[in-house]
Amino acid sequence: MNKIVLGILIVFGLGLLMLGGLFLSTGYLNDIVMGALMLLAGFGILFYVYRLEKIEAAKPTLVSQTFNVKMDGSGKFEDKEMKCRSCGAPITDKDLKVIQGGIMATCPYCGAVFAMQEAPKW
Repeated sequence: MNKIVLGILIVFGLGLLMLGGLFLSTGYLNDIVMGALMLLAGFGILFYVYRLEKIEAAKPTLVSQTFNVKMDGSGKFEDKEMKCRSCGAPITDKDLKVIQGGIMATCPYCGAVFAMQEAPKW
């Protein structure tokens, strides 16, 4: 619901609560009944606004993010051929999968599965 409408409902509900309190303080039976009805209506409106906000806050929101990453190194890059640890067959990019942050390779020839490890840079 629109925030302006919710603000108007809150002001109206609080106004009914104040008027209801004033009517209750007079002591006359008719005014007490009217004051109780105003208090009930004010609390009802405020409860309605509270429930609307709680329901709106519980709804999931879709967040779309786009990341543009450019990786550069400080030195010269050389392509190095990846080979299977078991049979020595070449491993291509389509044989690699990222699983829980690590790179896993599956050999298309012998079916061996192993984790790719990066050599230290020093």
